Amino acid sequence: MPYATAAPAADTRAVILAAAISILQRQGAGAMTVRSVAAAAGCSTTGVYTCFGGKAGLVEAIYIGGFENFGEALNTARRKAPADRLLTELAVAYRAWARAHPTQYMVMFGRAVPDYEPSEHAQAVSLATFDDMVASTSATMAAIELAGDPVDIAFHLWAGIHGHISLELAGMDLAADETERAERFDRGLQRLLRGCRL
Repeated sequence: MPYATAAPAADTRAVILAAAISILQRQGAGAMTVRSVAAAAGCSTTGVYTCFGGKAGLVEAIYIGGFENFGEALNTARRKAPADRLLTELAVAYRAWARAHPTQYMVMFGRAVPDYEPSEHAQAVSLATFDDMVASTSATMAAIELAGDPVDIAFHLWAGIHGHISLELAGMDLAADETERAERFDRGLQRLLRGCRL
């Protein structure tokens, strides 16, 4: 059954992207071809080529769109959080976004499509989220008594958060239920933050 039938021209790109993500999630990268995406989206292969230029462009759009959406989620958390809770709230938002968008997350961070190499533009979009993490780390260091280089601290926090979430998404976190998973994530985060304090 097609992922979607006829769609207005303005929605075609979004429908095709949603179809590609659905195929990746259900069947993996090997099943995601221009033909399969077109069939799932209810359009012609010409529609996919017109919107994305082919499979590589389609994956690039998932990658860039993922980082843009991810960045928006983190920015929403950043605007609401007080300085002494900023990094904690960002970590919670990071985990929530990854759990809600596991396929995009794996395209962004896990090489879900092994032959995809991000363009310079895509890399710049992805690095912007880390730049924001560095800025947030720098802004909150005094409030929670962090010591050291903000770039270094942000990198280690990001690595720790990413590692935890990657294990969780892979089903390797050993938690019995969501309550235990959330509690373990919070304990790990607090240990990371303690390790960076004065």
